[in-house]
Amino acid sequence: MLKRFQSLFVKDERLPNHRTNSSKVKLPHSCSTGYVKEPLLDKPNKIGIEPCVTTSTSSNISTSSRIKPADIDKHVQKGIEFHEIGELEKATHHFRQCAKEGSPIGMFLYGISLRHGWGCKANSALAFQYLQKAAEYAVSGLKKSCDGKKNDYDALFASKKGELVIAIYELGVSFQQGWGVSRSRETAFYYFKIAAQLGDADAQNEVGHCYYHGFGTKKDQFQAAKYYRMAAEQGRGLMGNSWIFKSKYDNVVVEE
Repeated sequence: MLKRFQSLFVKDERLPNHRTNSSKVKLPHSCSTGYVKEPLLDKPNKIGIEPCVTTSTSSNISTSSRIKPADIDKHVQKGIEFHEIGELEKATHHFRQCAKEGSPIGMFLYGISLRHGWGCKANSALAFQYLQKAAEYAVSGLKKSCDGKKNDYDALFASKKGELVIAIYELGVSFQQGWGVSRSRETAFYYFKIAAQLGDADAQNEVGHCYYHGFGTKKDQFQAAKYYRMAAEQGRGLMGNSWIFKSKYDNVVVEE
């Protein structure tokens, strides 16, 4: 990961053995943003997003590639450093510049800033578009991972895959919470499952939760146990989930 990239996330500050049940990202300690967050969407906003990630987006976001990937990496790092000390407007400025240059990491961080109103006016719809583009890049990058003909940005993706998988998870959170798009448990489940199968432990817990309660998918205790176990193997097991280790759940195959 980028140096101190994890400082933007809440993993180490959550109650142990509890689900995230929201975004991973946070504000620095003792820091507040002067911008007012937008209310959650209770009704469909007619964006018309289909529950799939594609490499072609209908968003109006335009990007360029004038800055070298190595320089973008430094730019992102500078934004993270400003974020850590509570200089949110400066942090978001750097994230915005990277996003405009086509950096998927920049798109993700700028999207998160827009969603929560960190150093900028909250714009949940635009935030969703940036997060979607970051997630699209993650999926297209994974498809190219076995292709020997990689350009510089593909090489940058390879070293930052973990961060971009988080973008897919956060896209699921957007649908789960109604941030920038109408709430949809089915679509949230779709994105959580992609991130879970790519190894994100929080997404694995979310998928287990969805299977267990029938949120966005049919109830299936066997699949729930499988995904909960996957998260537990990464040290993210949940309190009260000892039932998943019963022998009848030992040979469950992940459902495609």
